[in-house]
Amino acid sequence: MAATAESVVVPTDSVKDNYVSRMQDFFNKSAKQSVSDFEQDRASVRRNQVFEQIKTISRHAGSFLKKGFDTAAVRTELKEIIRWHQLSKDGVFNNQGSAHSSRNLTTTFNILNTLTTEVSTYKKRVDNYQDQLINYRLQIDSLTMDKSLFVVSEDSVQLSQYLGRLHVLSKEISPVSKQLTKNISIIQTLQNELNLELMALENDTEEIRYYQQQIAEKTFDKEFAPLWEESVYNRPIQEILHLSVIKAKLALTYYLKGNWARLLFLIAAVILVVYYLFSLKNSLKNQGQMQAESAMLLAQPLISGTVIALSIVQFLFVNPPFVFSTILIITQAILISVILRKHISNYWMTIWLCLVGLYILAVLDNMVLQASRSERWCMILIASSTFLLGLFSLINRSRHAELRERWILFPIGLMTVMELLSLGLNLAGSFNIAKVLLVTGLLNVVVTIIFLWVLRLVNEGLTYASSIYKKQERKLFYINYDRVGKRAPLFFYLILILGWFVLFGRNFYEFRLLSEPIHDFFYNTHKLGSYSFTVINIVVFVLIMACATILSKIVSFFASGPQPHHNERDGSQFHLGSWLLLIRITIIFTGFFLAFAAAGIPIQQITLIIGALGVGIGFGLQTLVNNLVSGLIIAFEKPVNVDDMIEVGGQSGRVKSIGFRSSVIMTTEGANLIIPNGDLLGSRVINWSQGTARKRLTSHIEVKYGTDLEKVKSLLLAITEKNEQILSIPTPIVQFASVSAQSVALDLFFWVKANKDTGQIKSDIMVTINNIFRQENIVLALPAQELIVNRQQPNDQID
Repeated sequence: MAATAESVVVPTDSVKDNYVSRMQDFFNKSAKQSVSDFEQDRASVRRNQVFEQIKTISRHAGSFLKKGFDTAAVRTELKEIIRWHQLSKDGVFNNQGSAHSSRNLTTTFNILNTLTTEVSTYKKRVDNYQDQLINYRLQIDSLTMDKSLFVVSEDSVQLSQYLGRLHVLSKEISPVSKQLTKNISIIQTLQNELNLELMALENDTEEIRYYQQQIAEKTFDKEFAPLWEESVYNRPIQEILHLSVIKAKLALTYYLKGNWARLLFLIAAVILVVYYLFSLKNSLKNQGQMQAESAMLLAQPLISGTVIALSIVQFLFVNPPFVFSTILIITQAILISVILRKHISNYWMTIWLCLVGLYILAVLDNMVLQASRSERWCMILIASSTFLLGLFSLINRSRHAELRERWILFPIGLMTVMELLSLGLNLAGSFNIAKVLLVTGLLNVVVTIIFLWVLRLVNEGLTYASSIYKKQERKLFYINYDRVGKRAPLFFYLILILGWFVLFGRNFYEFRLLSEPIHDFFYNTHKLGSYSFTVINIVVFVLIMACATILSKIVSFFASGPQPHHNERDGSQFHLGSWLLLIRITIIFTGFFLAFAAAGIPIQQITLIIGALGVGIGFGLQTLVNNLVSGLIIAFEKPVNVDDMIEVGGQSGRVKSIGFRSSVIMTTEGANLIIPNGDLLGSRVINWSQGTARKRLTSHIEVKYGTDLEKVKSLLLAITEKNEQILSIPTPIVQFASVSAQSVALDLFFWVKANKDTGQIKSDIMVTINNIFRQENIVLALPAQELIVNRQQPNDQID
């Protein structure tokens, strides 16, 4: 049995095994083919996208290339800058003589700074253009390196079609690609030229700065031989003058080119001030105040307005070249001379003209950039003349009484001392400090006198404006001159004092030594932990917010007033009213966003601040926000306006102001009632100034029973017709209210303007009624009671 069991063989299905293996091979191949097909399909879709993107970028790049970049113009400007650069080095690096002139170093330094700015501007434009070119190039290259482009089909037909598409695409983008490569090469060459010139300018600027520091450290040392000794180096005066004229022209041209916007603002300011003065003069004539013709300010409005605008707006020009600031000051001095000729004595007019003449000579001498014996003798002549003129003005005390401001003698005394020092230092050979003292001494007197008379002109203008413009007008931006006053505000004096200090101090190199560390402190990057910042950004942020707040308050202060404004056409009242609140809110929000933008704070930070405010509102600022939002609603819907007569919460009065959080109402008793805007908006308010601007009054009268009622009615109506404060339309009405045993009650209804004193009108009406009734023997009813007394005798008793 065992042997039989071992000999049993299990049969196998060979056909089935072959079938399974073939099926497994089939499925494996199918899976691989499916994966391959999927990859091919996905690559095909991606290839189509890449092809379209390449075409799109190529079209954009082609359009950008068609706009082009004028490299020829940049190279022409660069050649001109290089030529001016080499020319400006004359007298500093070439033909410098025995010593450097401080004036020449300063002028050359300003020119090189201007040229550096020009080259930096061109370099920035070239860099931006190159960045755009490289960006297009990188986008095309990155797309051509896409993996999907390297996935090819095993099908020869599909492969052939794909290669055909690649060939067509290559032809389409090839011109753009070649042009990009060519332009990048050209721009890189131009970039190298700009970088080389920029580096040369910066090196020369640093070297001039070193020379200036050396001169500052040896301020009172002898740079040149004394005048009684023979000069070591003498350059022909013609060459010096030619060089000086060229450098002055160059400095002025480039400065005006870089500050054309400020120059346009200066012209606009002059036009605005002149227009205002002509308007003021015409208003005086229309009111019959002919003394305006003899006024200093309005005798020549064109000249006066130009002087005022130039004196204030000139401080917007930062670090101007000497020739530019000199032109402005001489222009002001000449215009002031025209104004003063009829308003000061001949003696002081002569002194002033002599000072202006000497100042012009001094600034012309200061424009000579290299020292020479001829110039030094001219300096001695000018300094001596100025010293004698100043000394004569101080000694001649009999003429001091003619001065309205005696303190003007202090600048004259300072000038006299400075000119004496200049004279001695020049003789000894300390040329640079002598030249600075010569010009600065005269400058301080001329600028002081100009600013003094500008203040007089401004104060005179405010005086006339306060007397003429009793109400706010649209053409004057609704300025309330009752609040402005008749004198310039304190900050105007501070601006002129600070301006005098700047004009006086920037003639000294030490002034720049003091200002540069301050500049570095404000503009250099500082770190606080991981946060980087500059002080100037913080200052700008604070200043813009402060200016926005102050401007908002100024608008509210100068534009608000108790009187309404009348429309010239229809006589209707026009109120600034709650528009002031909208203007103030606009100023605050504009200042807020400008402050963030100027400080370089990203917009995400504003979002964080708004989110923080949202949390604060949720916790404890609901009331404040409610009042702020209510103020906005009042400003837009205008249920009440400034100067409106209203009644709220049992209190009546005139709306004095509408603020961010609360409104102020002046009650009839004279007190200020401060109401939060939320309470004002949520209360039932009676507004007597809106709608028809009329108010109905009622007078209750009781006459004795038996009086002729028709006569009383006609008398009452006649009284209302004669009273000019009572409106004729709607017509007054007399109604009989009630009848009693002793009297007949009448109600007199009449209308008055809502802004009138209704209590006084009612009082006047009652007085008139009483007088008329007395004349007509009409008796007013009096309260009466009938008392019946029953008297009985003691003996009259009934049994």
